[in-house]
Amino acid sequence: MNDSGKILVKDWSGDRQENLTHERERINARLRHFRGVAAAVMSDAIGIWEEIWELLQDSRSCKEILEGRGPSSGRMPEDERSLLMEKLHLLGIHMEYARRLCEGSIGSECQDEGEV
Repeated sequence: MNDSGKILVKDWSGDRQENLTHERERINARLRHFRGVAAAVMSDAIGIWEEIWELLQDSRSCKEILEGRGPSSGRMPEDERSLLMEKLHLLGIHMEYARRLCEGSIGSECQDEGEV
């Protein structure tokens, strides 16, 4: 039988305030650990994304691109490349947001959403 709906009861004998403080510290330590691990994973993911982004950048100068000069053989069609670049850009935005969320830096500028 699934016991996931049961509530775990703690032994609160002794000093209740001390037990509450200990439990709060334990929970906070677990949350800090989660945030650290999640932030590290997201940081690695952003590093990989940056490598992919750099590989897809056009090595030609702006002038060469505008004049249509430079190597174009062996490259994917421009419309497919453009779509891929857009998706990679959005992926980077989402990963950066997730990293900041895990670090706890999102929302620290303004505590109340109504104060924007």
